[in-house]
Amino acid sequence: GEKENTRQHMIFYGMVVLGNRVLCISFGCSVITSKPMQMHHTVIIISEVPVNHKQQLSSRADSRQPTRPSESRMKRSCDVCIIGAGPAGLATLSAINEPYTLDSMNPVQVHNASTSMRYNKGVGPTTKKICVVDPNGDWLEKWNDNFARLGIKYLRSPSIAHPDHFDMNSLLAYAVANGREDELIESGCAKIRKLHGLGQTQVGLWKLPSTELFRDFCANLAKQLPPHDFVKGMAVDLTKNESLGGIGADNADTSYTVTLSDGSEIRSSSVVLALGPTGKPVIPEALRAVPNDRIIQWNRMKEYLEPHHKRVLVVGGGLTAVQVAQYCLRSGKQVVLCSRRPLVERHFDIDICWVDRRSAGRQISDFYHQPEEDRLAALKEVRGGGSVPPIYMDDIRKWEARGNLSLINGVDAKYIQCKDDDDVVVAIGNDETSFDCIILATGIISDCLQNPLVKRYQEKCPCKIVGGFPSVSVDLEWSKNLFVVGALASLNIGPDGGNIMGARRAASIVANSLECKSWLRDSDSGGALGGALCNSFQLFWDEDDSSSDDSDSD
Repeated sequence: GEKENTRQHMIFYGMVVLGNRVLCISFGCSVITSKPMQMHHTVIIISEVPVNHKQQLSSRADSRQPTRPSESRMKRSCDVCIIGAGPAGLATLSAINEPYTLDSMNPVQVHNASTSMRYNKGVGPTTKKICVVDPNGDWLEKWNDNFARLGIKYLRSPSIAHPDHFDMNSLLAYAVANGREDELIESGCAKIRKLHGLGQTQVGLWKLPSTELFRDFCANLAKQLPPHDFVKGMAVDLTKNESLGGIGADNADTSYTVTLSDGSEIRSSSVVLALGPTGKPVIPEALRAVPNDRIIQWNRMKEYLEPHHKRVLVVGGGLTAVQVAQYCLRSGKQVVLCSRRPLVERHFDIDICWVDRRSAGRQISDFYHQPEEDRLAALKEVRGGGSVPPIYMDDIRKWEARGNLSLINGVDAKYIQCKDDDDVVVAIGNDETSFDCIILATGIISDCLQNPLVKRYQEKCPCKIVGGFPSVSVDLEWSKNLFVVGALASLNIGPDGGNIMGARRAASIVANSLECKSWLRDSDSGGALGGALCNSFQLFWDEDDSSSDDSDSD
């Protein structure tokens, strides 16, 4: 329970060293603080590892310092270039750098992996040089700005959804280790009867983290990962370099040149596109005639919503529309929220069966083994056009009861005219109402070619586009060593492709494709026992033994 153990716990996310034993935090709930040892919930012993091994990992983590953003025009070279510094980009950085993950390995395999790293130099963490390109100056800057724009205090995703590849429990462990458990609120999922048998819901892993907690966790994760070059700039062009087999060849010598808006270039062996949702904003047909100065897309509210706009019409039927309405209500405005269908109340934007680890694997497998056109239809069906969590529905009902909000479902808003005093007259059902402005939160029509970088590369190296998504390989490759993650990978990953959990899964696929985890299966990396994922009983095998069916035949 000393302070040294506290630091090790915080670095190792959910592992605590006591004497010469490693304790695994059951669902990330047990912690050691700087005070005398305090245990919460269940602790199970998974292996015995000398403490100096944890010190080795600790020193590696303590030395991790990300390179400061650079704006120089000089040419750079790297092994992997990640374009995009959102959650999907951070998840990719984590997946490439972490030597293994606790999520898909049993306790014996974890013990074998940690032992191999201790006794074999050069085994474990990747040595790949990584460069990250983003127009903003830091990780998740645009993400954080969007949350601040709407005043969102809590994420919709549970605590198991985060970019850390090493341990699904790490966000909860981070909150507990830093005394910030009060920034986790109940999602309501623990009350769902069919989830009572899922231990995650009972110990806090399905609680919702605050925006500040998630932001700090991601900032800490980026610092703990090995150094990487963060380049502030806009990627405007991507070129596949000529390889030994010719321009069209896909072989091991393939490389790419990423060109930035300032003319600088980055040459990389592999590129990962983590660009976020891309498409055209949906503008309802009946509102297209509204003057531009009276209709606002929700992400431009900060620039165009004025204090004198007292009567506001919000159009949309999903969570963003509700959050926009809440923002306007907190600003003292009178709001009408108009949706062409009744609001759907649901904890997450996809069905719980996609989040429940007992059924998620089956959902993912069934989805992927469908034809592409059926997958596209499933993307739309599962997401269902938007939904609203119960905690938000409870809040807007309170505003409605106070008379500050009018909730109108099942009708379309139709533009009538603009009056001389600049009021916008809109017909909602049989009634005509005047508003100071209209805010659209109607989503986007997915279209990857709306991104200029993707459009330019499509012209050079065409890829089949299905419903606005690129049809990539099972390894998420557009072309050799050019990967897509996040929303761009939705056609392969599933309806949660644009969410944090889907991005984390896509990042794991990319890391495996780049052979960042191949050492776990290398029989030479674990000494006599072989790799961490090798059969632990192979020592007893006889090379002369035959497993053929006729070896003992009469």
